[in-house]
Amino acid sequence: MRPILLFFIIKSAILANIFAGSATTKSMEIKGDFAKTKQCIRCHLDIYEEYKNSPHFKSTTKNDPIHKAVWEAYKSAKNAKKYVCGKCHTPTVKDLRLINSQKYEEEYNEAIACAYCHRIEAIKEHPKANENIILDKKGVYYGTRNPQIRSEYHKIINTNLIHKNGDTCMGCHSHKQNGNGFVVCKTDSNNTLEQNCITCHMPQVEGSLSDRVNTPTHAFHGFAGVKNNPKMLAKYVDLKVIPKNGYFLVEIFNHAPHKLLLHPMRAAKLIVEIYKGEKLIKRVEQIFERVIGKDGKPTPPWVADSVIKDSMIKAKEKRVVKIDEDIKGKRVVAKIGYYIVKPALAKKFNLEEFAKLTILKEVEFKRD
Repeated sequence: MRPILLFFIIKSAILANIFAGSATTKSMEIKGDFAKTKQCIRCHLDIYEEYKNSPHFKSTTKNDPIHKAVWEAYKSAKNAKKYVCGKCHTPTVKDLRLINSQKYEEEYNEAIACAYCHRIEAIKEHPKANENIILDKKGVYYGTRNPQIRSEYHKIINTNLIHKNGDTCMGCHSHKQNGNGFVVCKTDSNNTLEQNCITCHMPQVEGSLSDRVNTPTHAFHGFAGVKNNPKMLAKYVDLKVIPKNGYFLVEIFNHAPHKLLLHPMRAAKLIVEIYKGEKLIKRVEQIFERVIGKDGKPTPPWVADSVIKDSMIKAKEKRVVKIDEDIKGKRVVAKIGYYIVKPALAKKFNLEEFAKLTILKEVEFKRD
């Protein structure tokens, strides 16, 4: 092989797998299968501050009241002996049998840990739910930064495409099938490098990714969603008021590559208010939701075998609502928002704090 060609091959290999030398002399001591999240704080303090307020950090029954309420209902109904939700909610726990919950308390409290997600090597597809394939190398993590960045504590690999196109999220967020073979929830996401789970839910924000290297931005590790930083997602929803003769239209455009809301406990709501001067003369509301159940009636997810209603705004859909009102000389205020838990379900599960409407987008239109 010619020396110059060999040089470029070696150089490409080095750039493809960025790491801190052949051996990290100051590697963190890893007890068990995964490094503990608190060990990441020594370099990634800003990212940790975002992460500790995220749904991933709060994914357990201890820190997520909604998950706890659903789990307790399921456990009672099915006489569960195993924490089946733990596959995604506490993935570093080895043994999910309830009798071993105290034995693995430390891993349980790790929730969805930093080391776990950054060691997802591949996603294996299954009909019931996908599976995360974990890199079998402690202290080696996947990242996305292209410039050569070194760490004195661990190795970094930046060539795994799933950590750039968002497919790494599809091990847990793709779909979930219940015992009836019914898909309870599904993310119809066509991930690309231009738009994917990461670009939308982990956008670049100001601040260095580490105190060991200065970068102008880093990926947001608070995981923007309905529970956390929804303002980051508001730009993916457009709302317009379009006047017509004797009536008007309200247009909602969902730019996201999946339905506006995915979880069957949630619902979106359109509110249209019409004013004459300062007086409210008409208010119109419309709910968008996906209801699952059996025999035409809503049921818990583990009982459901069909969709009994689906009015949720689909991916890239432009939903138009007609309002029969002449708005000449009037002012229209249109709002689109959502419930983390539908009010009726919130009351049933004692989760009223999550039944408050959060407004995503609001527009005002006045016609003289």
